[in-house]
Amino acid sequence: MGGVAVRANRYGKAPDGPTAGMSFLDVDSRTVRAFALADLVAIVAFVLVGEYQHGMLAYTATHPLRLLGVLAPFLVGWLVAAPLGRAYSTRTHGPRGLVGWTVLSWLAADALGQALLGTGAFPIGYDPVFAVVVAVFGSLFLLITRGVAYAAVLR
Repeated sequence: MGGVAVRANRYGKAPDGPTAGMSFLDVDSRTVRAFALADLVAIVAFVLVGEYQHGMLAYTATHPLRLLGVLAPFLVGWLVAAPLGRAYSTRTHGPRGLVGWTVLSWLAADALGQALLGTGAFPIGYDPVFAVVVAVFGSLFLLITRGVAYAAVLR
């Protein structure tokens, strides 16, 4: 009786079922090492530029809890959305994948961050215009820092 040879996954087990070879979290440790610091820099820089644009930077500098309160929803959003959105997978090891998976993950992170802002537990609240600004400019900040990290580490 012949059978089809099935290649074992990285854990030495043969995949089975309709999602064979797929993982709920597609996270690659090399990709995390390449992008994690770049992502943190992008999100912090984005928030600081926003604080500056709204004339709040001096206040934020003397009230660090405000900075944490503004950062927290987006950092939490990113920590949840990035692994689920494949932002730390090997699929980001190329220009198209880097742009697509980063933007997709940031849009999900923004949605989660905006939902958290809507709770009233943070120094700023939900505003649909702000949600669009965060989606566009947060994506740009992440793409810039991730592009640099990709060129420096993964290329």
